[in-house]
Amino acid sequence: MIVTISREYGAAGLAVAHGTARELGYELLTDDLPRTVAARLGTTAAEVVARGSAPLPLSERLLAGLGAGTAELISAAPPRHDPGDFEESVRREIERTIRERSARGSVVILGRMASAVLAGTPALLRVFLTAPRAWRVERIVETFGLTRGDAEREVDAIDPLRRRFAKERYRIAWGDPHFYDMILDTSRFGIDGSVAVVVAAVRACAPG
Repeated sequence: MIVTISREYGAAGLAVAHGTARELGYELLTDDLPRTVAARLGTTAAEVVARGSAPLPLSERLLAGLGAGTAELISAAPPRHDPGDFEESVRREIERTIRERSARGSVVILGRMASAVLAGTPALLRVFLTAPRAWRVERIVETFGLTRGDAEREVDAIDPLRRRFAKERYRIAWGDPHFYDMILDTSRFGIDGSVAVVVAAVRACAPG
């Protein structure tokens, strides 16, 4: 089975993805993806993060272990290529990497619009995590140590960017239940409960 996890910012996507992969014994595709793409393109993981999808907040990039794990290194130098061509190359390589890894099965893929990239793939479970804004703000404050004001600004900025990217790049309505198999409110089930629900869905949908 292939599990893609999309999420509103602050809805505990990384925690649920890690828990799901652990419980199923699947590989988790998130931390290594930018490094893999960077190696193919001869650039840095930080540049892939910056140009390969809708912008991520600094806190999420740090938590995911992208780049070398410091804010200074995440601020990469601009590429030596035409920016438009380079961004398109990055996105094509991300999509190619997702397809290649998914072809082997038994993987949880966090973000990167993988649900859209893999649409129509057999044995695919597309999960979207949501939660009330106040819950997400509180989690961001507790997890990343941001001020409440900064957390609120990130929540209000990141999701519209992801929504626009999904529409412009893939012609899908990000968060619309028609494009997912499961919409899960992590505030209702908690992290462990959300993992249990996703794992149960995977086992119910698994071929054979």
